[in-house]
Amino acid sequence: YRKLGPLPSIGPPKIYEIHPASGDYFDDQQHFLVSEEMRLAFERDGVIAVRGIIDSETLDALDRASATLVQEQRLKDETKAKETPKVLTGRPKSAKQFFTVKQGAIFMFDDDNQTSHFLRVSMMSNVPKVAAALLQLGDQTCSNQTVRILRDIFLAKDEEEYICGWHVDDIGFWPALSDAPGVNAWIALDDMPVDRGGGFAVAVGSHTASWREAAYNLTGSTHTYPVGGFKSSRDILQNRPGNGTCNIKDTAPHLHRRMEETKRIYDLKRGDVVFHQRWLFHRTVPMERNAISGRIASDGDHLVYRRYSIRYGPGSSIIPPGYGTEPSVISDDNNGGRTADDVAHLDAAWYPQVWPTFEQNEIEQMKMLAMERLPEAVEKSEQRKRVIRPRRTRQH
Repeated sequence: YRKLGPLPSIGPPKIYEIHPASGDYFDDQQHFLVSEEMRLAFERDGVIAVRGIIDSETLDALDRASATLVQEQRLKDETKAKETPKVLTGRPKSAKQFFTVKQGAIFMFDDDNQTSHFLRVSMMSNVPKVAAALLQLGDQTCSNQTVRILRDIFLAKDEEEYICGWHVDDIGFWPALSDAPGVNAWIALDDMPVDRGGGFAVAVGSHTASWREAAYNLTGSTHTYPVGGFKSSRDILQNRPGNGTCNIKDTAPHLHRRMEETKRIYDLKRGDVVFHQRWLFHRTVPMERNAISGRIASDGDHLVYRRYSIRYGPGSSIIPPGYGTEPSVISDDNNGGRTADDVAHLDAAWYPQVWPTFEQNEIEQMKMLAMERLPEAVEKSEQRKRVIRPRRTRQH
């Protein structure tokens, strides 16, 4: 641990409050302006938190949409409990980090083929404009640059104690080669007071820390993947480096300690957005025992905190080739090795453009994908995940 050097100074968990409705934060092209203080903080810490970027009407719509997903999971669990016989195996029950997980929420369309509120906030709101500014693509001189959604996930954290340890997202949750930058927009859909847990922790400055390469290797991050990708499930099982995405506490206790000592947890309100750099180490925070005890004492409903995570990257990001679980590559293996821009131009909008603007024709392509190709690709992806699960670990 001493070889890691002195403990860096970590500033307080400041939340930047903005009021985009006033018009003060827009230029003539309606591009969101991130202040110089925010830019410098993001560059230094790898993270900023912003309050006021999402309007109340949009938040109410997201609340309804996400509450529906949570209720669907509850009904699914209740049905499964009734239909599945209880068998005593002697084995401990497999821990589940989240109550529910919905990848690809942007591909949810209603019966009238209308776009979801997840799509509207991730593609049509101020959120992608901030992401583009933090990616430093907000300058109009970069006229050939685009920003695209590489992955979006709705998650709900309940009272389960299990969490994935400090990590950076592997290609299953961020499908781009390691040389591509990225910004994750993590939107709180419930109040998440620090003293109750259930929120989000970041290891401040870990994206530039001297020990980051060692952490990448020990956890088998995207940086360690072979050129050209893996050839088969057996290749992954036998040759994937590292000891698992979520296992750094056991694999490298000294690095786990350093991240714990440099962690920041924001006291989040509903609608707050945490923007963090792709290679910033992070983890979910379990619910505090006193919060659970209080809920039990008052005979209240089980605690469930909702969040929506959107991974933005340049259109030049290269989709990993080879054998894996990426739906676009499963559907057409030519997409592996292409840029996200080229996937959209040569195949379809698996990774829709959000900046400088969204494209209506891509939204129409997304509807087609949701109806025709995506369900089959996701089914095959889930089958592959079950095969390679011994080397996979749950992330957020």
